[in-house]
Amino acid sequence: MKKVLLLDSHNHPINICSWKRALILLIKGKAENARMLNDIDSMIKVDNILIPCVIKLTYELAVPYKELPFCRENILVRDNFVCQYCGKKFPAEELTLDHVFPKSRFGPDIWENIVACCKECNQKKADRTPKEARMKLLRRPYRPKDYLMFEMQKYPQSLIKYWLEYFEAS
Repeated sequence: MKKVLLLDSHNHPINICSWKRALILLIKGKAENARMLNDIDSMIKVDNILIPCVIKLTYELAVPYKELPFCRENILVRDNFVCQYCGKKFPAEELTLDHVFPKSRFGPDIWENIVACCKECNQKKADRTPKEARMKLLRRPYRPKDYLMFEMQKYPQSLIKYWLEYFEAS
């Protein structure tokens, strides 16, 4: 799962792509190494080929707004795989999704109504609101705003450290 940060021609992050896509863009001359120095540490090695972990497009591109998909994986990432009631961290397969305002009372399937929850807390809360169940949410659920910043959370810190400078600059 080797990924490359793709910048527009003005050094603003626009996407995270696979190393294969990055290599194609580099070979076709549509992108170049975004880092001034050819720092070996900031390169991805694939089959004896070094690919920069950050590339920059050599041409102008209009980038459409990208909405973050509402799905189980993204809810768990948003909540950092932590039960929003007891505060314990769990592997993804041990977490469920809980409707803060219960689905049995027509609680909607939206970012602002669903949290990561362990099975024990989910059973304890049942079809009640947190107030009725005398349970406190660690953090109010929210819709993530920045697509790329959110997507970055899914990758190892060793790779992200080379990407962060481009997010701080934009």
